[in-house]
Amino acid sequence: MAIAGIVAGGSGMRMGGELPKQFMELCGKPVIIRTIEAFLSSDQIRFVIVGINPDWSDYMQKLKEKYRLENVYITPGGADRNDTLMNIINYASDQLSVDEDEIILTHDAVRPFVTEKMIGDSIRAMEQYKIATAVIPATDTIIVSENGSTASSFPPRSTMYQVQTPQSFRIGSFREVYSGVSEEEKKNITDACKLFHIKGFETGLVEGDRKNIKLTYPSDIITAKAICMEEKI
Repeated sequence: MAIAGIVAGGSGMRMGGELPKQFMELCGKPVIIRTIEAFLSSDQIRFVIVGINPDWSDYMQKLKEKYRLENVYITPGGADRNDTLMNIINYASDQLSVDEDEIILTHDAVRPFVTEKMIGDSIRAMEQYKIATAVIPATDTIIVSENGSTASSFPPRSTMYQVQTPQSFRIGSFREVYSGVSEEEKKNITDACKLFHIKGFETGLVEGDRKNIKLTYPSDIITAKAICMEEKI
């Protein structure tokens, strides 16, 4: 068993709409509602905590009431992703009396197609690793550029993976690692896996899914609608 932490602390305006992307409608429901319901439908998840941009907390509360979501809690997001994760963890500990050994699956609000398999695999990965993340193999050749103008290196594609979420860890582990990071380091760390990596911990890899896309640009909504139609959801 585990809890889920949905990261929705950003404004997400690259979609170009009036609403942040997590609130945009996808086949009849807001994206974030689809994401939350994907976790609530799993018998391996006890409850969901949403870290939301404070400006949109009331809006999120109204959605929770409209869709009659039980076992869903809302807390303000932070200045960045890891700050939001810390707020979610503090809420779990302070308001819900969650033990430090509890497994949490953190997930992007705008990845509504997380599967039961990924949830289960992420939880099982905690038997071996301090942190794990869903990934898919890279299908394109990856170029590294140090200056943004010319290629610096061409790493072998067979060793390249694209990071998705969920990312899983125990809340006490995150608290310990995060407290040991300097303010300067925090500015350059946008991902929990990198946070653990710089402190010497291996990141376990969980098989992701190519349908587990992150909705960032308008073209992603077109793809997401096609997935909805295929999955009949």
